[in-house]
Amino acid sequence: MFARSLLLAVALPLATPAMGDDCPTAQTAKLGFVLERQGTRAEVRPGSDHFTHVLNLYPSGKVQNVIYYRGFFPVSRFDDTARSINIPVSDLRTVFPLEPKARRALTYAPAQPDKVGAIVSLELTVTGQEQLQLGSCSYNVLIVRNRFLNAEGKVTGEHTDLYSPELGFVLAKRYEERGGSQTVVKYQSIKPLGKAAPL
Repeated sequence: MFARSLLLAVALPLATPAMGDDCPTAQTAKLGFVLERQGTRAEVRPGSDHFTHVLNLYPSGKVQNVIYYRGFFPVSRFDDTARSINIPVSDLRTVFPLEPKARRALTYAPAQPDKVGAIVSLELTVTGQEQLQLGSCSYNVLIVRNRFLNAEGKVTGEHTDLYSPELGFVLAKRYEERGGSQTVVKYQSIKPLGKAAPL
């Protein structure tokens, strides 16, 4: 009996480390947070006027800088081999706030330093919400369906973003495969960027 009690006393602290984990919240996320997946590290730093800077660090050593509007729409993406900019034609501010059953649309022109591509229309539909687990942290995310259309109205791509309003960032993407199966690409862990004084 004593041995069993001792085993439980040792096992319980090991079984409940999640209780003490420092999961970013709506308030602490303003100071930045780190997402990791299979050796890739994303350092997320919310900035002013709802823009978010993300530094992606890859196992190969590649470094990529991405600027998002509200952690959702990629405005620019720069690395040592490529530079791309999405030039909004419509007002990005009208997309938010995102909420269940919301439908939004925006248009933008993908561009590189030396040329601007054809206008793209993006239709957004919030189809629901769900809980997403990142390591020991859990977040309520909106399920946002993305449909990309060209100038002729033909669908050129589709995927689903799992967007956390609390953190102001897309935590996972879901892709529909042929045959009805789905592929989910998500981060495996999240933690505060650094210990800093609260705002």
